Amino acid sequence: MSHNDTSDADFRQEWFTVNEAANYLRVTRQTIYRYMDNDLLPYYELKSGRGRRIRRSDLESLLEPPQKRD
Repeated sequence: MSHNDTSDADFRQEWFTVNEAANYLRVTRQTIYRYMDNDLLPYYELKSGRGRRIRRSDLESLLEPPQKRD
């Protein structure tokens, strides 16, 4: 798997890169960054300053079942 190829990412993993998180939720990278910038999605920065990591449980907390209509 190349550095930017996330098509074979193991979605059972605990930590995701921004690319993997976008693929997991089937949204764009820009959407993931917007969620992080708007404090909707917690993230952790690597000490090296070379990337952000997101926990799977935080990604899943963005999902909710549809509201029933009365």
